[in-house]
Amino acid sequence: MIEVKIPAEIQEYKSKVIAGLSLRQLIAIGGALAVGVPVGVFGYGKISNDLLLWLVILIVVPFVGYGFLHFKGMVFEEFVKVMFNYYFLPQKRVYEDTDANLFIDLNEELLGMEIMQQRLENGEYEDEETEWR
Repeated sequence: MIEVKIPAEIQEYKSKVIAGLSLRQLIAIGGALAVGVPVGVFGYGKISNDLLLWLVILIVVPFVGYGFLHFKGMVFEEFVKVMFNYYFLPQKRVYEDTDANLFIDLNEELLGMEIMQQRLENGEYEDEETEWR
């Protein structure tokens, strides 16, 4: 019997081009090879092998991140942009003093009760008992 897997959300579907890899992943692998191999070949005799290895890894990591890393629904470049904005740009922080707002609300309520009491004393409102009679 033939089964076809259907994703729960249609947005989760990723088209596969070759060997189960998406076009984005193939571009990332191609870019990593296009940059990493020449650096490794041309640096082979000029610097030590362990330093060359770390250099190639540091150069290739952004390409691999571009193709394969996803975090909370964001692709790699969106994630880098959010992190850059968070760490290097000034943040707008909203401060709300809830205690002060509480005191303001209580003060307004007390003033309203005082005004109501004064109106009752001045006879502007009748008692509830006299209204029903």
